[in-house]
Amino acid sequence: MKIRKILLGFDGSPSSYKAFVEVIDLAISLKAAITVLTVVQLPDFSPIFDEIDESLGQARKQFEIEFNKLKAKGKEQSLEISCVLLTGNPAETMIRYAYEGNFDLIVVGTRGLGRLKQLLIGSVAQKVVTCANTPVLVIRDTN
Repeated sequence: MKIRKILLGFDGSPSSYKAFVEVIDLAISLKAAITVLTVVQLPDFSPIFDEIDESLGQARKQFEIEFNKLKAKGKEQSLEISCVLLTGNPAETMIRYAYEGNFDLIVVGTRGLGRLKQLLIGSVAQKVVTCANTPVLVIRDTN
């Protein structure tokens, strides 16, 4: 199996940053392209549509700053990184995006929680691992 296109699920958490660092090394060794995907889940219901637009606008601004940082880190390693922000259910959107984009690998991070909870991975990562047809690499945050 050749890995040429890597999709990284990124939510701005420490575990997603750790996964990003690992993906950089992996992409360099495989000569693969990286796409960073952030999925914003909007509220199921809001009586005021302006609230949804405002929330989405704030998320776009926040993640544009994060995306610029990630792209700069990639540039330091001579990697071009694409960044995409979508709305929807995070796991379902990531799985669909990976399938439609013909990605070879999905990478997600998970949180290092308490001793008992260390056996579990985050709900988004769990759903992606369980439901994706694309191979998935889970990077555990040990902090």
